[in-house]
Amino acid sequence: MFYEVKVFDARGELKKVLSPKKLSNRFWKSGEQNLIDFSDKDNSSSSDWSNKKVAKDEYQLEDR
Repeated sequence: MFYEVKVFDARGELKKVLSPKKLSNRFWKSGEQNLIDFSDKDNSSSSDWSNKKVAKDEYQLEDR
């Protein structure tokens, strides 16, 4: 589902309005080439976080 998009210039004046139908057509014509791939290609980035030491924040709350 697409919503109407209003494009403004630097002065805040309305430049153009893109209709939901126009946005939908533009999306389906471009295909999957412009989509972002969020798949996890390698797990090294998640293991990097587990190997890092957590610096203690001076304002961090302590468990009681």
